[in-house]
Amino acid sequence: MTKSNNNKKIVFVKDWGAYLRVKNGLITCYLNKEEKWSVSPFEISSIVVLTNCLVSSEVIRLAGEFGIDLVFFKGIKPVSKIIPVNYGGSFNVWVHQLIAWKKRKVEFAKQFIYGKLHNQWITLRYYERKYGISLSSENIYQLSRDVLTESSIEGVMQKEAEGARWYWKGIKNLLPKELKFKGRRKRGEAKDLFNVSLNIGYSMLSRVVYSAIISAGLNPYWGFLHKMRSGRPSLVFDLMEEFRSPFVDRKLLGIAREDPKSLEDKKTVYGIKFEEEEIYTQARKLANAVLTGEEYKPFLSK
Repeated sequence: MTKSNNNKKIVFVKDWGAYLRVKNGLITCYLNKEEKWSVSPFEISSIVVLTNCLVSSEVIRLAGEFGIDLVFFKGIKPVSKIIPVNYGGSFNVWVHQLIAWKKRKVEFAKQFIYGKLHNQWITLRYYERKYGISLSSENIYQLSRDVLTESSIEGVMQKEAEGARWYWKGIKNLLPKELKFKGRRKRGEAKDLFNVSLNIGYSMLSRVVYSAIISAGLNPYWGFLHKMRSGRPSLVFDLMEEFRSPFVDRKLLGIAREDPKSLEDKKTVYGIKFEEEEIYTQARKLANAVLTGEEYKPFLSK
C-alpha cells in the first residue's frame, strides 16, 4: 500500500488468484483462503488490480459508497476503471491537468528533462569518480542547467538529444566489449544484448509509472513533453524520463560489468527491482503541482 494525494491509501492486488471480499465492514484480501490484509474503506482512495483475481460485488458496492476508484490492469496498461456514481476526485485533477497543458506545458517539459539529464550525469559521474576516468559527464551537467532556460518544447527536446549523445557514448565506454554495444537502439531496432535488456527494463518501468499516474488521478494520455496521439500514454513517457537512468540503466550496467553473460538469461533482467515508492511519490507530486499551480520538482538521484 501507498498514500495518495489526500493521504488515503492506494491498495495494490498483485497476487494471482487473490480474492477481495467484505468482512465485518472491512475490505479484505484472501490468498489460498489465508487472509493477507484487511483495511477500512475510510482509509482507501484506490484499489489497483495488477493480476487475475476475484472481486466480490460487495467490494464494488462499498467502493462506490466511499468514493474508491477500482482500476484493473492487463500487462503494463490499465484496461478498465470503475468509478463511483458521485465521482469527482480524478475529474478535478483532469480539468486542472488540461489547464496546465494549455498554460504550463514548457514548464513541466523542462523539469522532466532537467531531472533526466541530472540523473544521467549522476550515473556517469559515479564511474568517473570510482575509476578516475573521464566520460565527459560535465557536458551533460551543463545541458541540465541550460535546459531550464529554454522557452519551447523543441528547445527542450534538442537539449535532451544532445545529452543522449554524450550519455550513451559514456555508457558504451563502460560496457564490456563482448556485448558489442554501439549505441542506444529502441524496440524493434535492438539486436545486441544490452539494448534488448534496456528495452525490457523500460517496459517494466512503464508499467509502474502507468500505475502511479492512474493512482494519482492523472490522465495518462495528456502529456506535456511527448505529443498526444490516439492510444499513446504520453504522460507516462514524460514521467518515465526521470527514472530511466537510476532505476534501469544503472542496474543493468552494474550487471553487465560484473557478468555480461548473465544478461542472456531474461530472468536476470526481469529480476531487477524498482523503488516503487519513489515513483508513486513523484506521481503524487506531479498531481499536486497540477492542482495547486506550484512548481514541479523532478526526482533527482544522488
